[in-house]
Amino acid sequence: MTVFKHPKGNSFRYDFYFRGQRHTGNTLQTTRADALIVESDLKKKLRLQAGGLLPPEPIASPRFQDWAEIYLDHVIQHRKDIGQERVQNLLRVVLRFWGARPAPTATGRWAAREGEPYHDLTLRAPIDDPMWLVRFEDWMNTKGIEGQTKNHYRSALSQLYRLALQPAYRARTGVMMNPFVGVPRDQTMERTATITVEQLQAWLRQASYHVRLAVSIAALAPKLRLANILALRWNEHVDASLQYITVARHKTARSTGRPLVVPIDEQLLAILEDARRRRRGKYVVTYRGRRLKGISGGVKAAAQAAGLIWGRFAENGVTFHTIRHTMATMLAELGSLDGAAPLSESERMRLMGHQRLETTQRYTHIRPERERPALARLSKLTPIAAIVTAPWTRAARKKNTPKEGLLQGSPRRTLKLSTT
Repeated sequence: MTVFKHPKGNSFRYDFYFRGQRHTGNTLQTTRADALIVESDLKKKLRLQAGGLLPPEPIASPRFQDWAEIYLDHVIQHRKDIGQERVQNLLRVVLRFWGARPAPTATGRWAAREGEPYHDLTLRAPIDDPMWLVRFEDWMNTKGIEGQTKNHYRSALSQLYRLALQPAYRARTGVMMNPFVGVPRDQTMERTATITVEQLQAWLRQASYHVRLAVSIAALAPKLRLANILALRWNEHVDASLQYITVARHKTARSTGRPLVVPIDEQLLAILEDARRRRRGKYVVTYRGRRLKGISGGVKAAAQAAGLIWGRFAENGVTFHTIRHTMATMLAELGSLDGAAPLSESERMRLMGHQRLETTQRYTHIRPERERPALARLSKLTPIAAIVTAPWTRAARKKNTPKEGLLQGSPRRTLKLSTT
């Protein structure tokens, strides 16, 4: 017999092997006869499942709350091409619907928000009951979330399932499909906000050094996005002679199969040489020697202090990504701005690291060295090196709300430097 009672227990347990796999547990029965019936039924169920007459027991799927932690750790370790802060902010919101309610004293990543449902669901919930997808859409609509932001939330959840479907995790999660595949996306309006060179200079003057450095790299190496910039390491991405920046992990690497290679022009060279002299740690952009996971607070404060309207949904509102839009626009206008020959569309797309015009890019192999003249022209029109490399000073802040447009005059302790 395989049922037995533990010396310190009141119920009988079972312990047997079936097809080489051990099965053990508690029958919850207090008599041997009843325990043998439970064991016999379990063995019969296993035989029926092995013969295909019964479906296998479903795997206990992890909770959204727990899987979000695993996904975020995966992003930190393996997806340096996307911003950790951005992913964390997206998960923080979607977990207010799909996740568990944090303790009232919880702080940090998943602090509780009053009035949110916190359904504490598992990954299998929207697969077994697709109405959860409808309820989630209703929840977003009730909160008045903009279409593009809703698309970001859907994409974040879809990425959770993409990780759960990987072979290394599939047996653990019990997930065999991505329920967010095929969910319609909202039609969005393309962001068109750009700033002038004078506004960019005012933005830089109001920023702390680490923000100035990140913004200047974004302006003079527009191929790089914020996540790329914050992940830049001296010994991995910047060659010793400061001629090129090379980034292997980036947003379009999977489709292009190529690294981002950015020639360093004279102005960016001066900025990076200055940064290397101040070097604290292995990363290019640091704060007190530590790597930065995000700089949204400093970027926003400097922009508002410079009189710029902040926010992607505000009319003419700016974000860090506005710098990329601005430089792309200036590349398209180079001919009229500096009187030289304009750039072709394929050259501009190459300089920005875009992946459209796939056929043109497939048959056009422009060496990175050929990008240097265009970047030099762009840099000449964007004189910011003197501001970025100026001696360190704490960024000034105005307590009153800045008015629309550039501030009149410079606040106290603001750098007053000539850019000529």
